[in-house]
Amino acid sequence: MGSQADASVPALSRETLRQCVIAGAERVIAHREHLNKINVFPVPDRDTGTNLAVTMRAVIAGLQKPLPSLDAVGKTLAASALAGAQGNSGVILAQYFQGLREGIGDGAHVTVDRFVAAMRHAALRARQALAQPREGTILTVMSDVAEHLVSCCKERADDFRTLLDEGLRAARQSLAQTTDRLAVLRHAGVVDAGALGFVHFLEGIRDHLFHEVQSDESEEFSDEVGEVALDAVSVDEPLDFRYCTEAIVQGAKLDPNDLIERLSELGDSVVVAGEETSFHTHVHTNVPALVLEELAERGTVSSLKTDDMWTNLPPSNLGAARAGTALVTDSVCDLPIEYLTKRRIHVVPFRLAFGDDIAVDGVDITPRLFYSQLESSPSLPTTSQPSPADFEMSYRVLARRFADVVSVHLSSDVSGTTSSAQRAAERISRETGMAIHVVDCRTASAGEACVVWAAARAIEGGLDAAASARVAREVAEATSVYVFVPTVKYFILGGRLSPLQGRVAQLLHLLPVLTVRNGRVEPKAKVFGRRAAVSRVLRLALRDASSSRSPLFVISHSEAPMLARRLEKELRRRHPLSEILLAPAGSALGTHSGPGGAAVATLDADLVDRAIARESLS
Repeated sequence: MGSQADASVPALSRETLRQCVIAGAERVIAHREHLNKINVFPVPDRDTGTNLAVTMRAVIAGLQKPLPSLDAVGKTLAASALAGAQGNSGVILAQYFQGLREGIGDGAHVTVDRFVAAMRHAALRARQALAQPREGTILTVMSDVAEHLVSCCKERADDFRTLLDEGLRAARQSLAQTTDRLAVLRHAGVVDAGALGFVHFLEGIRDHLFHEVQSDESEEFSDEVGEVALDAVSVDEPLDFRYCTEAIVQGAKLDPNDLIERLSELGDSVVVAGEETSFHTHVHTNVPALVLEELAERGTVSSLKTDDMWTNLPPSNLGAARAGTALVTDSVCDLPIEYLTKRRIHVVPFRLAFGDDIAVDGVDITPRLFYSQLESSPSLPTTSQPSPADFEMSYRVLARRFADVVSVHLSSDVSGTTSSAQRAAERISRETGMAIHVVDCRTASAGEACVVWAAARAIEGGLDAAASARVAREVAEATSVYVFVPTVKYFILGGRLSPLQGRVAQLLHLLPVLTVRNGRVEPKAKVFGRRAAVSRVLRLALRDASSSRSPLFVISHSEAPMLARRLEKELRRRHPLSEILLAPAGSALGTHSGPGGAAVATLDADLVDRAIARESLS
């Protein structure tokens, strides 16, 4: 270690604090590449160092000139970090700086004991920003350092240099323990990259106070943390969500707990940093468009950034042990996003085209936006099924972690989606050795949702992929779905009715009720008036449910939430103990019904349970 100056540092002035933070930030930036190389958690996408560097550059830019007060330094630090934060660790660090600002407050200088109290508060605020805090990460090191300094603060209350030496010892000890606290780090043989970035930040501050460029101990310590081989990635890595989505949302009295709760229904790795009227949000999700829509309902959204994490994954060690069954479907499946998220069901999206504008379902466009554009469009949009390459990407990522896959898709009589999935499955099975069981659900929309629900139930019940696929195929034959179409306008636009037939139907208020039979969408009845058409759908669904011991209902709606809730109320009145799922309908239903439509699918859950029990015994 370099020589220590004799004079103690009993307090930090606003200028010293500003320079210390800049020195810490510069140290993190200098170690960017190494932090990238050891990054395997929460996703091994090699960007933790870059994200922390981007965040720290924003801090340096904000603090580049002297500021008039301690409070101004704290506020500028917090605001700069919040605006420039990037990635999981960057947003956590931004919230840490927010807590540090709150703890330091204002005054002529900051004393050791106030700084220690502020570090403890900052560690708590950083932890509160996460939906699911994990030990063995930057959060643990932040907390361990603060608690250690609190315990020894009385003996070290007169010198920041001695205090920082103590803090660094605690930080390095806690950092070394992260390897054993998280399985993914233990498997790769590295420490947590975000936590190491925090240690480098403290090193920069400490060395600045000692007037050193970099201590020998810092160099030796950095060399000891090692690097991870590109194929040394754990099978437990969370790859369920594809897009890292960040944005700043500003509004009157935003509730961070509300933001955390809602974003947790759309993905994982949720971090919400900020205060009162401005928050930087971070989430790993499969539906970034829906994240944006949710944030826009709460305030003004800016600095939106969406990265495809799958494209940055290192090559996988396919010889490693894999376990469990993954469930895949397509975006025609109208299950609630909360259900899909909770059960980690992977969705391969369709593409939608309004003229030359092409959007990926759920990634670039939400159901609400789809129906808004549909109403104003002079012609029907076109839909493009997922290609074999789309399925290959999903299957290849799943092969890193799972032993096999059940993939349930839209009826092959109305789309080539199942064929695309089958072609991709054959190739990826040969490439990885993972068994992929593709199921043609023989239905669509809410009906497809029932089949996926049954497959999920089978997997959760302990069946292997082959048995779960057999259950799904059996259920596909027993699922019914009926669709209320509020207007024939889209039948005319799509050529299913001639303009003359359409005008006659409109004059007579004649509406079709659709169903899916033998894999094809067909008219079930023709009814005069909307009220009668809704009643017919309800009666048909209740008729099918009357022979079920435990009916499941799935209601999907095309921007008609009040209608969906009315249908739910009637179904609940007749079947109070049944499970009823409500979801916005995607493009498959929308291009038939337009806005205002609804579908009701029914399935006997008891039939599913009997099939699972039978497969368990075979």
